[in-house]
Amino acid sequence: MGDESKTSNQQSTDQRLAQALPQLTAEQIAQVSPRFVRETFAPGEVIIRQGDAPDRFYIVIRGQTEVLYEDLKGETETVDRRKAGEYFGETGLLQNRPRSATVLASPDGEVEVLAMDRQDFQEMMDESKATEMHLAQEMIQRLIRLANAES
Repeated sequence: MGDESKTSNQQSTDQRLAQALPQLTAEQIAQVSPRFVRETFAPGEVIIRQGDAPDRFYIVIRGQTEVLYEDLKGETETVDRRKAGEYFGETGLLQNRPRSATVLASPDGEVEVLAMDRQDFQEMMDESKATEMHLAQEMIQRLIRLANAES
């Protein structure tokens, strides 16, 4: 199937994947792109909640999210943000552990994401070890930032 037969929506998804996950080859993007679904969240709406089971991987395509961490004392603070072209949700999936933070749509506006379920995410990691390595390295950096937020 050539590019001319792809919808503009599919081409946009492919471009977003190439931007967020540059380790994927064009062939791998073509394989995984249809596995993503578009979802929209209202301003301030929770996308993932700290402590929940990891079930999806997300790439922000419009808007911005806030990453909140609740420490052992029950105090919550914003520890990071994700904007268009950035992803979240990989930590719980890669570690097979509950969500390490809450991510919500910024109160300033809607957020649109591409979401992929757990099984498709794992298959994508199996198909692209370079992407898996990249996500693992990013996950380590994010966990270090969360650890620093605790202290």
